[in-house]
Amino acid sequence: MKKLILSILLLSIIFISCDGRGRRYKSNVEVLHESNLLKSFSTQTKFFPNESVEIITDTIFNNGFHVKLKYNALENDFISKTIQSNNDALIHNNYKNFEAIILVLKDEKIISKGIINKTLFQNHETPSFWKNAIMQYVWINYETSTDTHIILNTSFHIPETDIFKDFSISIDTFGNIEISKINLIESAI
Repeated sequence: MKKLILSILLLSIIFISCDGRGRRYKSNVEVLHESNLLKSFSTQTKFFPNESVEIITDTIFNNGFHVKLKYNALENDFISKTIQSNNDALIHNNYKNFEAIILVLKDEKIISKGIINKTLFQNHETPSFWKNAIMQYVWINYETSTDTHIILNTSFHIPETDIFKDFSISIDTFGNIEISKINLIESAI
């Protein structure tokens, strides 16, 4: 019985002496660095918007036009920007690209359907702009639409900058599409 108590006492002394006293005076960064966990704790990934976005617009004009827009965020298509925070953590900001599926009818006949995204505008701006830009908005411009044309406006933005580019999409009664750049203040709002 004495041997059992003595062996339990020795085992408990051994376990008590292995309490991590060596780590006691190390900072959390040093402990994480030793365990090769520092990178996983010092990197953050954020998505903007962080949830799924889908906006559906269904507009009937009194001139016979009917416009259906489905504007949504693309989950696997984004622009990444990496910044370093004050505490040396890397923050990956991922800005999702958007696209709009459009259907235009005139007197209940389909005259145009397709997808509005960056590729539709490739010839209207430099490749470096399109590499960094995301679609921000698509909307029907009621004020400039006429009896023979529906006008859509769209805006593209380079995240974390003041660079915006606006475009107008004109669709006539035959479904012909004409894209033009809207010359607002070129580089800032």
